[in-house]
Amino acid sequence: MKHRLTKLTAAGLAALALTGCAGGASEGTPEDAETTWTLVAGQPEGSTCWDAAEQFASALSDATEGAVAVEVQPVPIDRPTSLEQTVAGIVDLYLDSSLIYGSYGSKEELERPFFSLTMPFLFPDAETAAEVLDGTGGEALNGVLAELGLQGLAYGELGFRYLTADRPVTAPEDLEGLKIRTAGMLELYESYIGCWGVRLYPSSYSDVMTPLAAGDYDGQESTLAEADAAGYQTVQTDVTIFPAFYEPAIFTMNGDLYESLSPELQETVDRCAREAMADQRLRNREQEAEILEQWQEEDGIAVHVLTEDQCSAFQALTDRLYDPEDPDHQEWFADCTPEWVAQFRPS
Repeated sequence: MKHRLTKLTAAGLAALALTGCAGGASEGTPEDAETTWTLVAGQPEGSTCWDAAEQFASALSDATEGAVAVEVQPVPIDRPTSLEQTVAGIVDLYLDSSLIYGSYGSKEELERPFFSLTMPFLFPDAETAAEVLDGTGGEALNGVLAELGLQGLAYGELGFRYLTADRPVTAPEDLEGLKIRTAGMLELYESYIGCWGVRLYPSSYSDVMTPLAAGDYDGQESTLAEADAAGYQTVQTDVTIFPAFYEPAIFTMNGDLYESLSPELQETVDRCAREAMADQRLRNREQEAEILEQWQEEDGIAVHVLTEDQCSAFQALTDRLYDPEDPDHQEWFADCTPEWVAQFRPS
């Protein structure tokens, strides 16, 4: 970050911002721009989120005729620290998984709203999730982000988290007794262990490949892009495709910086962010289809796309997690009130 935009500076840039987010290559560069913002992408270079960050940077430069430049950077230390730096204003913009936003801070009332996005079978499909997050769900989350000192700009997706295993899994009874690695989230933990009967092994992303290859784990759950990048398809035989756990991407800006901008420039930032993340969603779905095709044709992975009836068998066992009267709900999901969850249900 070179410097903050003041209200006066932002007003001067507003006229340039009115050109919109489409156009040819900008002549502005970080060296000659009037202001330069840093955008840290929590997903790796080459990912759909990284591409969206670069698209946003290019669109904003075009819209302001090079007056505002955005430098896209990888995570310098770790992802929660990068988010913390965005809250503090050291970093200007941050783009990453909702799970990272949920892991920020220590107050459960701030963690739970982000983790609740990955409650089992919250969304029936990716298109519905996008519609909700562009509407009532996104508005609700933006209020929580504001409490953290962040401005919510737009929502994308990392996709549904699917199960890979060393055998077919098409019914809940197929999971009983399996040793499955998962992210350390209560929503996943309670679903897999409490509802489906697996032996769960929460572990870091970097500690999965060796036990999978050795047979110490029977399977793991993650997004397809994450699994493909790690090479899990080389040591697994099957993948189960079902809309159980959705993982959004969240694009935010430091709240003080956003408030320092003129309304016109705020509108331009919002529009460029929304367009970039809308394209990211489409690219992510295309990438998932390509991964599954490659896994089948090159790696010999059996792809099990569950039918509605098969999904219902899994969902029937996790519905109790939404029940405020259920003992496990009281213990694990007390902050996921019916009123909160209702904001993420399709109308």
